[in-house]
Amino acid sequence: MTEVNNIYQMAFETFVSEIMTAYNAQGIGIVGFDKEKVLYEYTQGYRDIEHKLPITRDTVFGIASISKSFTTLALMQLVSKGIIDLDAKVSCYLPEIKLSEAHMPTVRNLLSHAGGFLPQERFLMQEVLKAMGVDPSEEPADHLALAEKGLAMIVDRINGMQDFTGEPGQYHSYSNFSFGLITALIHQYGGEAHYAAYMVKHLFEPMGLANTFLAFNETERRENITKLYENVLGHLNTLTDYRDQGFVLLGGGAIKSTLNDLMTYTRLYLNDGQVNGEPLIDAALMQAMALPHVAVKPYEGYGYGLVCGQFSGIDYAGHSGGLTGVSSYFGFSKKTGKGIVVLCNTSDVPASAIGAAALKLINGVEPDWQPAHFEGIVWAQSIIDATVGVYKSEEGTHIELTPDNGTVSWRQGEEILRVMPVSKDAVVVYHKKTWSYAPIIRDANDRAIAVYSGSRMIRRQS
Repeated sequence: MTEVNNIYQMAFETFVSEIMTAYNAQGIGIVGFDKEKVLYEYTQGYRDIEHKLPITRDTVFGIASISKSFTTLALMQLVSKGIIDLDAKVSCYLPEIKLSEAHMPTVRNLLSHAGGFLPQERFLMQEVLKAMGVDPSEEPADHLALAEKGLAMIVDRINGMQDFTGEPGQYHSYSNFSFGLITALIHQYGGEAHYAAYMVKHLFEPMGLANTFLAFNETERRENITKLYENVLGHLNTLTDYRDQGFVLLGGGAIKSTLNDLMTYTRLYLNDGQVNGEPLIDAALMQAMALPHVAVKPYEGYGYGLVCGQFSGIDYAGHSGGLTGVSSYFGFSKKTGKGIVVLCNTSDVPASAIGAAALKLINGVEPDWQPAHFEGIVWAQSIIDATVGVYKSEEGTHIELTPDNGTVSWRQGEEILRVMPVSKDAVVVYHKKTWSYAPIIRDANDRAIAVYSGSRMIRRQS
């Protein structure tokens, strides 16, 4: 089955093992493929460590924000039918949104996380259901009152916004609220009973994704399903409830799936939206998803529900995901006709780094996970002074930057992270085995007014 360079394979699997150890990850499955066959497959650990149950290609995992790409495909179906106009203001379809004209995003802006929304508090499904007095046995995925309540909560928060990233389309800042609104568009304009029903009828069933679903009660009936693991203050927590940390509107992260189903799903992109020779998605709209519509990093942009860029001469598009007990990634190169899926059952594991290395591996390139290489510089004291401070978001991010010998130290949660300036307006932040690129937004006097973390713009508070 393995059709990759043996030396590269050993290097890749060593990297994966190092990541698994560094993050105390419990189980991972990886599959690489082209349009017809599997090129590479690798698993490590277990779906259930207590009973030492193995991971297979049909083991169900949460996929978290990979769900956003599915949701985008659903919206593109409505666009191709003339039901939704990408360039229309979102208030044309959701008139309860009352932002000023200057801050009213288009549907296109929402798809690229460029609607102008700063990170907001997550409205968690479990908490909202409890507040509504809903019987725990009821299925949340098709609960109409929950969908209406979730939209009302998001709209109320949006209408009360006083601060924005900038004008719509100006900046990228990852926004679950944006995909909450897109979920609502599919719910209200898709012609089905609710978002979940639309996804099943128009995407899951036509693609033959038998083990892909939104229903939360379904997780209790599945045998080949992973438990969820998270490391908290040195302790490994084990959960079985897939509702934990679930967002109140489902299109941003509620889908559950398998390596096999996501391989089929990724091949939809490789085949220009066709399933068994029949078009499921308009090819031009699908191709537009994988083009950078807003800048994110020097080597990467954001399309519609997909991150896209190039490394080692390989064009790529895909998406990562993270929730309690979920670290996921899928990606593909349209140019080479190959794709990769990475599913891990432990929180906060850098699945996108593993995915980048895996894409290189199956394309015959040394599997260095790094998408780019940067040279460090030393900041002048004036730039350090203009950068140190506290940065916070409503979503819960808290970053403290303090002076540190020509650079700054980055304290986030319990971690103090090393930082390398690469320009006046960007740094590389080092994690356990990887790094992330973090742009800095400055005013006319070079004072930092925001930094990026997790592709989110985090405003300076002091």
